[in-house]
This record gives sequence, structure tokens and C-alpha cells, in this order.
Amino acid sequence: MNIYQRRHQKRKGIAMKKKKVLSILLAAVMATAMMAGCGGKEEDTSKGEKKETENKTVSIMGWYDEDDMEGVINAVNEQLDGAYTLEYTYVALSDYNNVLGTQLASGEGPDIVLDGAEFPARVKAGNVEEITDKDYVKEFSEAGLSLASKDGKVYGIPSYGWFAGMWYNKDILSECNVEVPKTFDEFVAACEKIQAAGHQAMGFGLADADTAQASLMGYLENSFYHNNTDNPDGIDFDAKFAAGEATLDGNINDCVKKWYTLIEKKIITPEMLGISNQDALNTFKAGDVAFFNGGPWQYTEIKEAGVNFGLMPQLSESGENVFTGGGPAASLGINVNAANKEGAEKTLEAFASVEVQQAFIDANPGSPSYRKGVETELPDEYAEIAECVEAGNIAVNWDRWSVNMPSQTMINESIAQIQGMVSGDLTPDDYVKAMDAKADSVRYE
Repeated sequence: MNIYQRRHQKRKGIAMKKKKVLSILLAAVMATAMMAGCGGKEEDTSKGEKKETENKTVSIMGWYDEDDMEGVINAVNEQLDGAYTLEYTYVALSDYNNVLGTQLASGEGPDIVLDGAEFPARVKAGNVEEITDKDYVKEFSEAGLSLASKDGKVYGIPSYGWFAGMWYNKDILSECNVEVPKTFDEFVAACEKIQAAGHQAMGFGLADADTAQASLMGYLENSFYHNNTDNPDGIDFDAKFAAGEATLDGNINDCVKKWYTLIEKKIITPEMLGISNQDALNTFKAGDVAFFNGGPWQYTEIKEAGVNFGLMPQLSESGENVFTGGGPAASLGINVNAANKEGAEKTLEAFASVEVQQAFIDANPGSPSYRKGVETELPDEYAEIAECVEAGNIAVNWDRWSVNMPSQTMINESIAQIQGMVSGDLTPDDYVKAMDAKADSVRYE
């Protein structure tokens, strides 16, 4: 997940579904109270009706904003056609893994388990049902099932594919006579020129978001894992790192130091540590910032703000063979301790349908789908990133780490260490050593 899983807050359609469920339950409770004075037989019947009503609800929890999930939840409920009703609960991303992990460890939790980078950990812990033989599984690509598979068995399905890049304000670039940068050095030079003209070059909300983490990992994907003759292992380096056979220290240091240029040149500043991601996004929407790290989940919000904008990929040193961060977004599985197991099975089948998978894409314009039959189209604003996405050059290291360590723990450590670099308390070498130390403490075996 990520970052890239960071998506967000509330609205009407889901609220209406919740109200409908609550109304049914309230009616059942009232019926029980009324029948209590009329004899035991009627009371038993009303209790049975209440139990039946409750059993029609299927629960799911997620960090996605309820606005973003409204169309998806409605599409699921249309597929269920009244047999069951899916009820969604929002939990802030900062709390999500602790809340879900605690619930699952105690034998509870939502009927449908939704998770991103930590889904492999849920599989390893035995929290989700195996679904290998379900007919709908074969409708998804191997890449989409990667985070939900282990030892040839499948335990979940993907929602959609995510990728992250950099939004850019076309008007600011034009005013400053800056071309869309193609290399990392060109990007740094563009930021300096924009700042010299009196504009803010980059918007980062580092108080509650992982946008700097996305920026660093995007640079590493381009300049360490790919396009780097000093790393002959390529992405296979991560298999060694995950197994404890290689360290980041002594390998990625130079790349982290190069990315650190953004901090040295005050393109990323300590003041950003006190700014929320939404506030930073708002400054971009207001036309006050040239570049903002994000992705398709923000497209509609930016589009509706009326900004003249585009989306570009993370950048390599050469500008060739460019990769951008991404992979399967959230995966969905059936809780082994689901309160409504039958309803959960029907609901996961609904999630696997073309209609619901299409709803995920419609909520995240331009995102890839791993499901056969789903139509995707890149908006015009994605012209700069289109070649990268269409070539399938979408990857991120923590997905590769997940084979032998909890990725979200590593993401959280990276975010904390980057904050230390931004504040001036840590060096790039400190960052690398801390990541190695954390990996040593959390590997599964």
C-alpha cells in the first residue's frame, strides 16, 4: 500500500445503506419488545427474525474515504440483490493496521478482510480463507493475485492497480519557461527555477502522509533497481534483502544521497512536517504549487478544482526505461472467523464481478485493472505517464519485501526516518542503517 493506499473520507450513499440496516434492526428490536407481552411463542419468533436480519449484513473495514468507496459499495450491493447488505466502516490509515491486526488476532474482525501491503502478513497468520478453486479467481491476472498468493495457493483477489507519479501545474511551468522534466537532474533544476520565480516548487504534507516516501522509493525503483549497472541483481536484490542475505547499507546509499538533494536544496523543507497531506493537496488545487506527489485517486478532486494539470512519472537519471511506483492496491479476502461466512463468500464473489471491478476503476480514473473484461482508459492529463503505464513499468520494493517481512512496518519505519532527514536530525546513511535494523527485527524467518 499505499502510499498509495491513502484514500479517505465520507458520504451519502453509504450513509443511506447504514441507515437502512439500522432501520431494519430497530424495527426488529421494537417488534421483540411489542411481542414480549403477548406470549413466549411470539417472542421466540421475533428473536428468530432479528437473528435472520442481522445475518444479512456483511461487514468490511478500510482506510479508503467513504466518498471513494460509495460507488464500489453500491455496485456490490446491486450484485447481492438484497440477499445481503455490505456495510463499510472507515478507519484512518494511521490506525488501520493496528485496529485490523488486533481484531484478527482476537478471532474477530470484519467478514471481508481488506488490506494492502500487509495482506501477505494476513495470509501468513492464517487470517483469510483459501479460495484457490473458486471459479472467479481465474478471471484475474497472476500479477494481480501476487500479494494474495502463497505456495501456489490463493487467499484473496485484487481491487485494482495503483500507481503514483507527480501532478504538475502546466500554467506555472509555462510562466517559468520550464519544460516537463524528463530526468531527475532536470526535475531538480526545474524546481530551483520555479522557486527563484517566487513559486513553491513542491507540495508535501509530511505530518500524516507518505508522499516523500513515495518520492524516494520512486527514485530507487528507477536508479537502483533498474538502469543501474552497479546492481546486477536488479529487482532480485530484494529477494536477497528479504531473506537477510543482503543489506541496504552499502548498496542504496548513493541513491538515497542523490534523492536527498531535494532536502539540501530546500525543495523539501522542515515546515512541511507540520502540514497535512490534504492541506498540501489544497495548495496544489489552488494553483499555488508546481509539483505534487500523488496518483489517480486524486484525479477527480484536482479536475473539479479547475487546475490546468498533468501527471508525470517518477524519474530516472537517463530519462529512459522509466518506472513509476505502484502495484496491486488493496486485496480482499474472507475472514476465517467471519461472523457471516456465507454472506462473506457471496460478497467476495460480488467483488470479483466485472461490474464491481469496473466501479473500482471508475473511482480511480486511469488506474489499471487485473480483471478480464474491465475497461480502462487514461485521461488526457496522463500523457506524460502513459508510456510508462502502458509498458507495465509499475513496481515498488515493499511488495517484493513482503515475502518475508511485514511491508507496512517497513513503510512506517521509512516514513519516520525520512521525517528525521527532513528535520535535519538524520543523514542518508542513518536512514539506510535504520532500515536494515528494522528489517533484521521483523523478518518472519
